[in-house]
Amino acid sequence: MAVSNMDKERALIDKIVEGDEQAFSVLFFKYLSVLQLFAAKFTKSDDAAEEIIQDAFLRVWLNRDKLAEVDNVKAYLYKYVSNECLSYLRKKLKEDRVVDAFTARQQDSHNNTIETINLNEVTKIIAIAVEKLPDQRRNIYQLSRRDGKTIPEIAELLNISPNTVKNALVIALKSIRIHLDQHGIVFFFPIICFFLKIK
Repeated sequence: MAVSNMDKERALIDKIVEGDEQAFSVLFFKYLSVLQLFAAKFTKSDDAAEEIIQDAFLRVWLNRDKLAEVDNVKAYLYKYVSNECLSYLRKKLKEDRVVDAFTARQQDSHNNTIETINLNEVTKIIAIAVEKLPDQRRNIYQLSRRDGKTIPEIAELLNISPNTVKNALVIALKSIRIHLDQHGIVFFFPIICFFLKIK
C-alpha cells in the first residue's frame, strides 16, 4: 500500500517534534519558495521577505512541540509567516513615523535657527540705525519701542505736541527702513509695528 503525501508529511512532522534537524531542513526547503513569494508580495521587499521566513521558521522550530497538534502544516506555516509580515509592517510603520517626526523636528529646528539668526541680524541693524538718529528722535523712538509708551504719554513726558511725536516716529521709521534696505533686508509692516509700536 502506497504511503500518501499526507502520511509522509505527518512522519516528517513527528521527526521534527522529536528534534530532528534534518527533517526540519526538508520541511524548510519544501515550503521556502512559496512562503518567500507570499512574504515578498505582502511586504513589497525581497530582503524583508527573506528575513521574515527565517524568523518564522526559527519560531516554528522553537515551538516544534506544537506541530504534534497541527493537521494542516502548510496553513500553519502560512499563519506564522503572516504574523511575521504583520509584525514587520507594524514595526516599519512605527519607524517611518519616527523618522518623519524626527525629520520634521530637524526641519523646524533648522527653520527656527534661521529665523533666530535673521531676527538677531535685523535687531542689530535696527540698533545701529537707531543710534544714528538725532537725539530727540532717538529718545522718542526708544520711549515708544523700549518703554512701550503711547504717543500722548511721550508728548506729555517731553512737553511736546502729539503730532511732533508722531512725525518723529514716522521719520525714524523711514530712516530705519532706508538703513535696512541698504543691508538688503525687506522689512514688512507687521514687523515694523512690532519695533515701533506706534499707538
